[in-house]
Amino acid sequence: MSLSKRELKRQCIRFLSGHKPKTQREWLESISASPAADMLMDFYGEGPAVAELEQEVAGILGKETAVFVPKGVVAQQAALRVWADRSGSRNIALHPKSHIDVDEKSAYERLMDLKGTRLGKDHLPFTLQELEALHEPLGAVTVELPLRRAGFKLPSWEELEAISRWTKEHKVPLHFDGARIWETGPYYGRSYAEISALADSVYVSFYKGLGGLGGCILAGPKDFIDEVSVWKARLGGNLYTAFPYVITALEGLKQHLPKMGQYYTRALEIAKALSELPGVLIAPDPPQTNGFQVYLPAEAEALQTAELRLAEEDKIWLFGWFDETRVPGFSMGEIQIGDACEEWPTTEIVEAVRKLLEIAKSCR
Repeated sequence: MSLSKRELKRQCIRFLSGHKPKTQREWLESISASPAADMLMDFYGEGPAVAELEQEVAGILGKETAVFVPKGVVAQQAALRVWADRSGSRNIALHPKSHIDVDEKSAYERLMDLKGTRLGKDHLPFTLQELEALHEPLGAVTVELPLRRAGFKLPSWEELEAISRWTKEHKVPLHFDGARIWETGPYYGRSYAEISALADSVYVSFYKGLGGLGGCILAGPKDFIDEVSVWKARLGGNLYTAFPYVITALEGLKQHLPKMGQYYTRALEIAKALSELPGVLIAPDPPQTNGFQVYLPAEAEALQTAELRLAEEDKIWLFGWFDETRVPGFSMGEIQIGDACEEWPTTEIVEAVRKLLEIAKSCR
């Protein structure tokens, strides 16, 4: 019987993206080894480990307070609903490739009775000029940092400041979808508090760059967080206990947050090396975070077949998935650098991608 994609990945010993995968047993062992494991277990969002996590992240982001939420879609829907209720407008300005609009299946429209006002070019973060062109009342403006679906792209610091000033002048709340905001610090060269100060509320994730099991934080003014907490309960966000999420989040802050600069530097190195392969393109070039897109001269189906063959024969895992593009014969994959490839020389990574392309061509 042939192995499934997940089974093949589990057998791999080298990974290009993310952090080193853990088995269920390894997760349990790492949770047990954490000092936070000796704390009193949380109960419906209350507990010492939850309080420590909320206080630590609020401090890092420079916000008055914060609340732990087990799922980002719950946190962001609650945030947008509260801001819209306060503003008196149901219109939410956001990028058409934003996570809120695409990956959350437009829940803010379907569940929260809000309306999306989409602005910006498909492949770039929206600008102040595009925001100024909206002549309608807004309940909130959202900015995804970085804009993942467009290639982990970021607005310039000057552009981000200008958008922030505009929202303040027009008394429109600004919300940062900062699922990967941890990865933006090295590019901006500023503290997370400086970045977050531009927004009224900030959502951050724990299972992406920080490598936790799941969960997130929503940070902002206390009265705002109090209102959000009501919606958190309404949306089913009060788990009986969330200690596995909370403990791995605390550990991720210790282990991975200090290494974001290293991950970014390595992403620049790998992207530059891959761009020298014939027909391979990097977007953006150079990367603005530890994540970037790789455009490969092969069909997505052939690349997926080649990926699985590499996993079976060489025990390496490169991209995981591929998308067709508007350019015939080109497909796109993503790379997000974490600790998984720390001991994998860049020259060998390039050779692995070269082999992937060779196998894909033979699949025609």
